[in-house]
Amino acid sequence: MLDALTPSERDDLAAELALGLLEGEERAKALRLCLADPSFAAQVEAWGHRLSPMLDLTPEQSPPGHIWSAIEARIGGALSGRPAAERSVRRLRFWQGSALLSGAIAACLAVVLVTRPAPQPTPGAVGLSQLADAQGAATMAISYDPQSGVLRMGTSQIASGTKAPELWVIPADGVPRSLGLINPQGGKHAVNKELRAFLQNGATLAITLENAATAPHAAPTSAPILTGKISII
Repeated sequence: MLDALTPSERDDLAAELALGLLEGEERAKALRLCLADPSFAAQVEAWGHRLSPMLDLTPEQSPPGHIWSAIEARIGGALSGRPAAERSVRRLRFWQGSALLSGAIAACLAVVLVTRPAPQPTPGAVGLSQLADAQGAATMAISYDPQSGVLRMGTSQIASGTKAPELWVIPADGVPRSLGLINPQGGKHAVNKELRAFLQNGATLAITLENAATAPHAAPTSAPILTGKISII
């Protein structure tokens, strides 16, 4: 919708309309906006005034002699005599100059668009994982913010007994890296900076039950009770 355009997009549209770059329904919509919105019409007029001096850069050329008869034939003889034909040629030359101007202005507009400050970046990606056991009876949802390096974990039904749940990341090389002990009731868990690079799309998260007194461990000592892939979105 044209009424949803940002100020920058409205200015671009005004420039394109002034240059004659719009066609079909897009041009019709822009013209209707001119009629309905005086401020937009003023933008289009301002672009025309701003760019019209470039017509002076177009060199004047004399048309070939045979152009007179061609013009008279096209207008059906309605204009007789050389003065009328000369007026038509002047109009033709004006539109030729305007066409050259449009090309030059379009190039200038391209420079403006390229040099315009880039839009503000969108928020960073988020990692998501749904851990589950082999039967799907126990699960844990985990999200990861790469910007802060923080994992957010939901509650689970992990039965740890005398052991504590330890979270691991297993990247493409297949080597588990301990992310430390976690709370089975969920909550936030900060990941050490040196381990954040392993939390990539497709990496596996796993939880094993380990001895809390000696954690974190260099490698798991038992089979994982929950596993799940990381999806970066």
